[in-house]
Amino acid sequence: MREYNRYKGLKQLSVSVLAVILLLLLAVPARAAEGGNDTAPSGTLLSSLASVIDTYAADRRQTTAAVSVAVVNDGRIVFNQAYGFADIEHETAADTDTVFEWGSCSKLLVWTSVMQLVEQGKLDLQQDIREYLPEGFFKKLKVNKPITLLNLMHHNAGWQDRATDLFYFAEEDLPELGEALALFEPRQVYEPGKVVAYSNYGAALAAYLVELQSGQSFYIYVKEHIFDVLGMEHTSIHPAQRDNEAVDAARNKIQGYTTKLKLIKKNRGYIGIYPAGSAIGTAGDAAKFLAALMPAAGDYTPLFQSNTVLREMLSPSLNYDGTDIPRIAHGFFEVNHTVPALEHGGNTLGFSSKFTIDPASGFGMVVMTNQYNEWEYCAGLTDKVFGTYKPQASSVDLPDSVQVEGEYQSARRVVHGFTKLLGYLSTMKIVSINRNVIDFNDMPYKQIEPYVYVPVRQSGFAYFVRDAQGAVVKVSNPYFDSFPLTGLAAQRTGISVIAAGLGALLIMFAMISGFVRWIISRFRRAAKPSSGFNQYYLWMNIAGLAFIVNNIILGYRTLNYTTYSAIRIHLIGNIVYVVLAAGYIMLLLMKLRSTEAGKASKIIYILSGVPALLFSAVIIGWDLFY
Repeated sequence: MREYNRYKGLKQLSVSVLAVILLLLLAVPARAAEGGNDTAPSGTLLSSLASVIDTYAADRRQTTAAVSVAVVNDGRIVFNQAYGFADIEHETAADTDTVFEWGSCSKLLVWTSVMQLVEQGKLDLQQDIREYLPEGFFKKLKVNKPITLLNLMHHNAGWQDRATDLFYFAEEDLPELGEALALFEPRQVYEPGKVVAYSNYGAALAAYLVELQSGQSFYIYVKEHIFDVLGMEHTSIHPAQRDNEAVDAARNKIQGYTTKLKLIKKNRGYIGIYPAGSAIGTAGDAAKFLAALMPAAGDYTPLFQSNTVLREMLSPSLNYDGTDIPRIAHGFFEVNHTVPALEHGGNTLGFSSKFTIDPASGFGMVVMTNQYNEWEYCAGLTDKVFGTYKPQASSVDLPDSVQVEGEYQSARRVVHGFTKLLGYLSTMKIVSINRNVIDFNDMPYKQIEPYVYVPVRQSGFAYFVRDAQGAVVKVSNPYFDSFPLTGLAAQRTGISVIAAGLGALLIMFAMISGFVRWIISRFRRAAKPSSGFNQYYLWMNIAGLAFIVNNIILGYRTLNYTTYSAIRIHLIGNIVYVVLAAGYIMLLLMKLRSTEAGKASKIIYILSGVPALLFSAVIIGWDLFY
């Protein structure tokens, strides 16, 4: 009996042990089903992540205004912290209730809204969007081919960029979205589907389609179908925050700065095509949005009726030309860190942001700063947490990097219009360092596959496309394509600077010479020359000085986001100058030989005509009249 009881006891113990083991085994899949990741994509333990981010911020406190960071894992927020000062001058510390401007990360709300209506059958990604728009909506289309919602998501509908009418500085000046799109409509300069050129207009246009198909203003639609659904109580997307007065009040407590911590006085603008970049809110709220894009395994996203459309939205929809390398996933940009991830960055007048997610692991991060064009956090911290791409060694011979050397111009630029000069002032230069490494705008890139390069010290991508003869025709990154700048086009800016400088020198010479001759004639009490050219050349030179001043003011006001209607007077002034110059040149040709003026005077008159020709050529060549 004792042996039996002993056996029975061992049996019960064995059953208990097996039960415990079974429960443990069952628990492991259960944790896996919940996500269960205990590391960031870089390999950093989640338990150490707060320390890593805290240390990163502490090391940069001298160059940081304010930054807010939120991290999502397994469908929940696992980190949410703010650092620095929202208002340096008043020593207002940033905290998790501080709101920041999303900038272009707002476009993710547009694409989510579009996909919600796709799920409901109200929008079709393959349909020509003109089927949804009022008759005659577009005025500047160049190519009579369909433009689809996928073209808008891929930023390849063909529109050039715009440098005016994006920001307004008075709330009362804000037009409705449809009117703002009509005012802002850029020229179509590329065939749809051919060139990726990041487009604020295209994203805002997609939001307008949401308005038309839902019957609600876009900001109301987003509030009801995204913000309210996710409990994002501290976020607004209306350009003047009419959808959330508390956010409007919170925005007044934060300022915008440069990367050198210089206050940007005009750091609050109202975006006319607001869906492209007007969201404002806390990093914690933005993290709720990212969490909804990556629900834990077995859970459903509250943004859609099922996870099917969510998975479609986050799947690749555009590859790099001629490859199977993903580039864009329905408006989300594909980027390789330690893991493949999706991202979107944003900039406004005084803020920068970066949203990054890894749908496969359910890990995501929000970075928001109140510094314009900030990169130490938006790029550096993102790389710290997500890791940088470590490609395997190529199994094929790589071509010499000297083949991709040259100067490149972004497709995201103004092609026609007076601001096209900006596209020539921001070209990208590529220089070969060795056979497999290039210097790309002062950043080293390494070749990992034939004509595929990645940055050495951070995440990124550059793919060079060649023609049938092997010549490079463009280089692509996730956000836009760029084209080689060759021949006279590459020298265009330099030639124009020389022409304008020479014209200015000749005007000064003519004016000074004329003044000296006048003084001498007064001193000698000489009779005035009988030629009437004195007053003509004098007024032509004054007009030349006015041209210089006019265009300096034009450039300054354009860079400060003045509306087109406000600067039209400067363009009209340039037209007037060309007319005056043409009249003066005709007068020279008709009457100079017959005038009784001396040789020295005739030289002065001719020298006054040279700047008129040079400045007119600059005006016409750079479209400084529209």
